[in-house]
Amino acid sequence: MLSNTQKRVEGILASILAPLAKILIRNNFLLPPAIETVKRCLVQAAIEDGASTDSLISLRTGVHRKDVKRLRMMIDEGSNENYPIKGLAMVLSVWTNSDRFRDATGDPQRLYRVGEDGFDALVRASKIDLAPATVLQELTAQNLIAQDEDGGIELISTTFVAQSGEAALKAFEATIIDHIDVATRNVLSDPGMPRHFDQVVRYSHLSEASVKKLEAEARREARKYLENLNAMAHRLQSEDDASGELSGGRFVAGAFVAPYVEADEDDGATASEKDHD
Repeated sequence: MLSNTQKRVEGILASILAPLAKILIRNNFLLPPAIETVKRCLVQAAIEDGASTDSLISLRTGVHRKDVKRLRMMIDEGSNENYPIKGLAMVLSVWTNSDRFRDATGDPQRLYRVGEDGFDALVRASKIDLAPATVLQELTAQNLIAQDEDGGIELISTTFVAQSGEAALKAFEATIIDHIDVATRNVLSDPGMPRHFDQVVRYSHLSEASVKKLEAEARREARKYLENLNAMAHRLQSEDDASGELSGGRFVAGAFVAPYVEADEDDGATASEKDHD
């Protein structure tokens, strides 16, 4: 028999899994490996929460001890997967924010592979662990750059938005993980402790025309907000690098816009302090 809190958590889990199930089905990811993934995540969470033995982990998670032992070995081995999503975004950031790779008007320069300020130099200046040829191939595959017959490389889009395939999945992963982590930390934080900023504006009962106006304004403001943060982060990182203070500090900020024209029955409260009805 589930308690009221457990029933609430069950509902939240279903809400999170419902959209993810569409990705599972589209990619032929069946129930057995999905269950295996859930087990591994439960074991990982129990370990991070201080459970030190297979028996204790099994007690806290409901995962069989034989599975716990096997999954702990998998967790210890880790994963070597490294699809270059973050690296590509960093290259675009340097290309658009560094004076070294911009023209007199402040726009990203048309580059050639070689040279002191060429494409290969851009990749090295981005301080990523990817070969220039790999970056060139991925940016081309995502339609972010165009190459001339004489070898010139022109930046088409300053924003990395994965179009399809593995890149789209990794972009989805990179976007959703940090937001879920922030929201989870806020839920688990003790009363009175500092909380991460996580707010949403939600209105319902709007006309289609009003939804379109709000979407256009939100996109415009969000783009400006992210571009300003990106420029500031690039400047600060360059200053840290020059002063020798470059370290492992990490910062993430994002934005999403979700216009719905059809009727939305969920008019309840959200985690935001700025929801309206």
